[in-house]
Amino acid sequence: MKLIAALTAFFCLAGSSFAEDAVKCPVSGKPVDAAITTTVSASIGLCCSKCQSKFEGDEKMKAEALQKNVGSKDTPANKKCPVSSKDINTANVVKVEKTVAFCCDKCKTTFEADPKKYFSKVK
Repeated sequence: MKLIAALTAFFCLAGSSFAEDAVKCPVSGKPVDAAITTTVSASIGLCCSKCQSKFEGDEKMKAEALQKNVGSKDTPANKKCPVSSKDINTANVVKVEKTVAFCCDKCKTTFEADPKKYFSKVK
């Protein structure tokens, strides 16, 4: 019984830490309002279908590509394949996106004006 209580306490504490990080506005650091969101995205080019499949299956690689290319208006945003470092083929493009929440409309507008500046704070 003590083991179950200890495990429950551990997961509650671990969950609360994650929840605190997930609900902070990337602009102000204040708690977010779930109704105030925007979606950031980037079109990522790859060199071939093999790299595209590998990229699409790797959440970490997609997150890194979005971090590097967020705010880009180019389609695709990159010139080199994030898997092989070869030149991209415009036939192999993947759209990577993430929804971001804010504490207020002012912070949302600030973020949308320069998402690259604040995206590193997005959890």
